Parts: sequence; C-alpha cells; structure tokens
Amino acid sequence: MIKNRLLQFCSITCLALVLVSFFWSPVLHSKTSKVHTIIVDAGHGFKGSLSSPDGAQGSSSQEDVISYEVAKKVVAEIKKQMPEVNVVETRPTPYFVSLKDRAAIANNNKGDLFVSIHCNFAPKIRDVRQEGTRTETYYVYSGKGKKKKKIKKTRVVPVYKTYYHPNPAHGTETYVFAAHKTDVKEDVLLENGDVFQNEKDDSTINVNINDPIVKQQVALWTKMFFASSVKLGSIVEEEFVQTGRFSRGVKQRQKGIFVLQATAMPSILIELGFLSNREEEEFLLGEDGQQSMAESITRAIRRYKTLVEKGNSPPAAPNKK
Repeated sequence: MIKNRLLQFCSITCLALVLVSFFWSPVLHSKTSKVHTIIVDAGHGFKGSLSSPDGAQGSSSQEDVISYEVAKKVVAEIKKQMPEVNVVETRPTPYFVSLKDRAAIANNNKGDLFVSIHCNFAPKIRDVRQEGTRTETYYVYSGKGKKKKKIKKTRVVPVYKTYYHPNPAHGTETYVFAAHKTDVKEDVLLENGDVFQNEKDDSTINVNINDPIVKQQVALWTKMFFASSVKLGSIVEEEFVQTGRFSRGVKQRQKGIFVLQATAMPSILIELGFLSNREEEEFLLGEDGQQSMAESITRAIRRYKTLVEKGNSPPAAPNKK
C-alpha cells in the first residue's frame, strides 16, 4: 500500500513538473530570445535646478551632463539602426529621477534590456612623505610630593608633508548585478508579474509566489538574467576596445547596484570613463567622443540582440570586484 502511494505521488509530481515546464517554456523562451524593448537610463540628473548636479564632477565636466548626452545619442542610434525596437528613457530630461522610479519605469514598460550610462571618478592619490626633522620640547616629572620636579627635555621628531597626485585610473567598466544578491533579484521577479506574461495569448498566468516550483523557476530566471547581463556587458567592452579604449572588464560590486538588482530583466551599468583623468574627461566632453561611445554601445546591443535571437549560449561569469 505504502509502495503504491509512493509511486502515485512520484507520478503526480513528475506530471506537475512536466506541465509547469510546458506552460512556462514559451514565456521563458520568448522573454530571453527576443529584444522588443530597451530601457536607456542616463545616470544621475540635476536636482531642483541646473546649478545643483548629482554625480561625479571633473575639472570642467559633470557626470549628469555627459551621461545624459551620451544616452540621448544611444537612443538616436538605436532608433536608426534598430527601428523595430521600442526605446524607453528613464531620464528623458536633464533633471533627476529617483532610482526607485527608474526601476519602476523599466519594469512597467516590460523592458528586455536595461542599459544605464554613467561616468567614473577616482580620488587623488594621497602621498605622505618625511621631509626632515625638528626638535621638540617636552616635560617630564620626577619624584613625589614636595620633591616632585618638572624637567625640560628635547627630542628630534620627523616632519611629514602630504601631497596629492592625479589618479591614473582610466578606462571603461561595465557592471552587472551582484551574483551574491540573487535573492533581491528574485524578489523583484516575483513582485513583477509581467515577467510571467504569456505573449502568445496575451494572458497573465495566475502565479502563487509562495509555490516552491514558482520560486525554483524564478531562481532559473535570475541565473539566466545574470548570464545575459554578463553577455551584453562583455560585448559592450569588446566594442569599446575596438575603438581603442582601454577596458577594465565586466564586474560586480559587493554592495550591489540598486537599479541592476531592482529591474526584472538583464541589466548593465556602463562607466564611460574617468572624469578624474584629464585625457578621458576631454574625450567624453567632445562631440566625437560621445558619438563614438554611443555607437559602440549600440553596436553591442545589436550584436547581443542577434546572438540571443539565434539562441547562442552566454559567456562565463565575470570576476568580482
């Protein structure tokens, strides 16, 4: 009796898994193999007025302005090179948009890719050097009570001076969401029912987010989004290298990046270069430099789109930062 019940339970469980796989596979396939909507996110923005920027500032540049101008050029290039794709901007004006709102815009528009554009900055290098010595006077006490005496002494102490030097850090970086924070990404996927949308009949599956099978499926989605993010990030860096830029690679931040964790889609954050590096700052301030970066990003998106629609497998995961 017990053996028969066990066999019956196993049969039902296998059937359930097959049915779940059958009903979910069109959704999973369509979501990961087609790029219909691209979310372009210009980092930071002006708070209140154009005189109150948010983000890094170089000697004669502001991250808000450069990220906005490059993002606009990326949007224009995508529309020109991929007119079949819908492009949504999270910061369509120079003004600031909260991180929460950016993620909501991406999720509400059912984005297939989230591309955030930023500029990097490295603080000056602090160098402390000993430059000579000086004689220092100090006092000690000896004895007790009425016999206590104050004795003057001298000693030679080093003299230090602090110098600050320009940081040589340079190059492009592309970040993906932190793999050790997959629980955050999974929560976002569970909260956004749009990722379970069945495009074939335009009906939404009634999902029980507490169902262990659903949670397993979401975990699978998260892994696929991570691999897809790495794929796109790697292609972006390859395109930058093709134009002569130095690539620092595809990375993760241990503390995570909110907009990458909170978007229910493959997501990357691109650092165009270091505003603390005068040469890169001048490049990113120029019209030619901005256009070059925009075209590289667009070529990368187009390559990614072609690859995933042909069903090619993603590359290996990046090194942690």
